[in-house]
Amino acid sequence: MENGIVSTLLRVMFTSLGLMAVIMICCLITPRLAKWIDSHKPPKKEEPVDPNAPTVQGAFDKSSEPEYDLNYKIYHKDIYGVDFKNGKEKDG
Repeated sequence: MENGIVSTLLRVMFTSLGLMAVIMICCLITPRLAKWIDSHKPPKKEEPVDPNAPTVQGAFDKSSEPEYDLNYKIYHKDIYGVDFKNGKEKDG
């Protein structure tokens, strides 16, 4: 092989090994750094809760209505358009 090609290949190999080593060191240091940051946080002050404050209900929170079923559309709608009991296709 020519000297130029070998030197270029070696340079590429050592550069990629160096980058992999830097990534490995970052992966090892990051969790320890996060643990150190979490241990040095000041304690959070709790503010009094206002009982008259409006509340927001999330899309997947439990409903206050006992008849409400979040999965009703999933289990009670034929999403495939086939009546599996009789084996016939539905019109719509």
